[in-house]
Amino acid sequence: MRSAALGLGLALTFVVAGSQDAHAAGDLCSSIPYACDYSTFDVPVLAAEVCWYRATATARLKLGTACPAGSWSYSVKYGVVDPFSLVVSAFVPLENACDVPGLCTGVDFAPAGTTSGAMCCIDGTCYPHYYVGGCEGGELFFCEEGVTNEDGTVECFDDTNV
Repeated sequence: MRSAALGLGLALTFVVAGSQDAHAAGDLCSSIPYACDYSTFDVPVLAAEVCWYRATATARLKLGTACPAGSWSYSVKYGVVDPFSLVVSAFVPLENACDVPGLCTGVDFAPAGTTSGAMCCIDGTCYPHYYVGGCEGGELFFCEEGVTNEDGTVECFDDTNV
């Protein structure tokens, strides 16, 4: 009974999916920046087609040749798929800030309370960067252990290359 319901569900998915255009509109992270998160350079390659559901702001793995009504087709190069819901978490990998001379403070142990995230660096001064896109006039890097200072700048710590 359960496999029959699953088969019927997949059949319905393919029938509904067949009503949409089969061509991908482009890269999800470039087209809809808020759909993706910054990450380290070592994120997994997904290289898959997804269906973007604007109403729920989610991307799901594309199962057929087209997306269901109310969703749009995009490609995702880096990401992971939840095996139960087929929801895709898409990533934009960034170079590690500590691989660039002068961007990180060398320490034996990073201080408590550090966080990881993207930062926009302009002429050696870095600021937190939360959303994909922007950073005009600067370069984006990923800081694995950093703190935001009182003046709004980021200090990134390197405890691996000391």
